Parts: sequence; C-alpha cells; structure tokens
Amino acid sequence: MPNRIDLAQFAQIKERLRSILHAMSEVIVSLSPQGELRYVTPAVEALFGIPMRDVTSIENLFALVHPEDREAVRHYYAAVMDNEFDEMEYRIVTPAGQTKWVHDEGHTAYCPDQMGQRIDHVLRDVTARRQAMDALASSEARYRDFFHSTHDMAYSVRPDGVFLDINEAGAHMLGFCSRDEALGANIRDFYEDPAERERILAEIQAHGAVHGRHVRMKTRDGRIIEVDLTARAKRNPQGVIVSYEGIITNITELLENQRNQVLRQAAGSVCHYLNTHLMQILAAKDGILEEIESSADPAALRQAIRAYCQDLEAACAKITAVTRAFNSAFLTYKEEPYLDHAIIAIFDSLKSETACPPPKSSA
Repeated sequence: MPNRIDLAQFAQIKERLRSILHAMSEVIVSLSPQGELRYVTPAVEALFGIPMRDVTSIENLFALVHPEDREAVRHYYAAVMDNEFDEMEYRIVTPAGQTKWVHDEGHTAYCPDQMGQRIDHVLRDVTARRQAMDALASSEARYRDFFHSTHDMAYSVRPDGVFLDINEAGAHMLGFCSRDEALGANIRDFYEDPAERERILAEIQAHGAVHGRHVRMKTRDGRIIEVDLTARAKRNPQGVIVSYEGIITNITELLENQRNQVLRQAAGSVCHYLNTHLMQILAAKDGILEEIESSADPAALRQAIRAYCQDLEAACAKITAVTRAFNSAFLTYKEEPYLDHAIIAIFDSLKSETACPPPKSSA
C-alpha cells in the first residue's frame, strides 16, 4: 500500500526548487546571523568572475568589492540583521580587472526549522543602468542621444509632475499615440499608488536619486504594468529643484515569465505529492471492498473497515494540509519580491508531513 512521501521523494522535490534558483541570473547569498556563508547560487561565477568552488566564505566576495566601497559594504552587511531589510549599490572589481556595479538587497529571514534565523542577499548586475545614469549626469549631449534612442521610457517632469519631455518609447509605454500627445500630462496620474511617488520624491530629496525602484504603474487604458524606475533631481545654481528626470523600464513580461516558471514547477511537485496520497485512498477503498466480499465474520469485518478508515482519514488530512499551504503561498503570489519565497511554505508543509508518524494500515 502506498505510504507517505519518503525522504528520497522529498529530496527530489527540493532539487527542483534548487534548479529554479540556479537558473536565475541574480546571485543569491545566504548567511547565518554570525556571517557564515550557508549558500550561494552558481550565478556568482558570471557576476564576480571567480569559480564557485572558490567562494567558501563571504570574505571571498568582500575581497572583490572596490576598495573605496569596501568599508561601507561591510557596515551594510553588519546592519542588515538589525534593520531586517536594506539595500545598497556598490562597485566590484573582477579578477580580470572589470569594474561592475552591483545592486545588493538584503533581508532577514526566519526559518521554522533547525536552521533558525538567516540573512539573504540578492545581487544584481546594474552596470549598464549606472553607466547610463553617469552618462546623463556627465554630458547633456550624450544624454539627449540616449534619451531618444533608448527603448525604455526616458522623461523629464516639472516638480509638480507635468511632463517637460518624454521620448516616443515612453509615450507608447503609457498608452499615448505620440510624444506630443503625452506632453502636458502628469506622471502622478500613472502611479497605481499615488503615495509611491511621494516616497520616491522623499528619497530623491534625501539622497539625490533613486536607483532600480520597483513600481506598479497604470497606462491610459487602465492596464497595470510593473516597471524598474531610476530617477534624479535636477537643480539650478541656487540648489532649488527645477525638474526630475529618469528612466523607466517595463519589466512586466519578465516578471510574469519568472512567476509562471515557479508556478509550473511548484504545481508539478505538489501534484506528485497529492497523487501519492490519492493512491493510498484508492488502495484503502479496494481493501474495504475486498473485506466485504471475503469476510464471514462481522466483528472482523468491522475491525478491518475501521483500520482502512484510519488510512483514509490520514491521507485526507495530508492532502488538506498541503492544499492549504499551496493556497496560502500563492494567495499573494504576484506581490512576492523573490521567486524562491513564493513556494517555501509548500515545501515547509511537505517537510513537516514527512515527520508525522505513518497512519495505521490494515492487516
């Protein structure tokens, strides 16, 4: 009779999750509260230019941080535990001498198992975006060339949000037929959450710019798009802000493709798990029918049926537990910032199920 999922099956499910993480271009670094390296994804080789086998501690990565940024990066890593969430952009220098910009997002995670607390960092290569912003800051001529040639939305707005300029790509992204039609509109009208723009302006006031902010915007026809926003303030000689200018990249399709990949993998794993217990239910049903046909002793028949019912009850309880976990994990699925977190609740449920004692089976 099929029984609960065994350790080999559970290892196979976790391997599927690992394959998703390994396919990501972002580098995921997981640390203990004491700063010990627990896990790093293979994407570290492409970003840092070193073999994964050489990454045995976080110090291997700190050694590649640009000397001018190293002290600040160490302070940032030390502070994530207290802050619970933080982010930073800094430079690294690969062994080949190539300088890259990295966006590092760190957050504290609380694990239900014996691993306890951990700190996860997601590192992305933002060199191209930083180079583009440096070009905007250093040369107005190069800025204008980039402004009109990029496929992303490049724009400039007055402090009150009215467009001073926008490229054709940006006008089409927001649902206008042309750049001229977009001029005079207000960027505030395109934020799904108007308060988000106020938070962005406050950050620009404090730091001069925002980099790689994930924002949900709405087009003229009401469609919601997810974008990556980078912007800065432009000031006059007296230091007064006269405009804001920035770049917006539509990442809706990219995020949806990643989410769909996670959903397919998770659904396949859970269906396999549920099928195991459905087979247990079918076997118990066949056993009941066999006992009814063959047993001549009513007392023995009742005892056998009770045993089979215990099997049925245990299998149904397991199916209920995992379906609830699956539903909970994807209830806020589109809001998840990291792809791996969307299905952690499912695998935690599976793990706890394997620790349960087996149901009583009939003789």
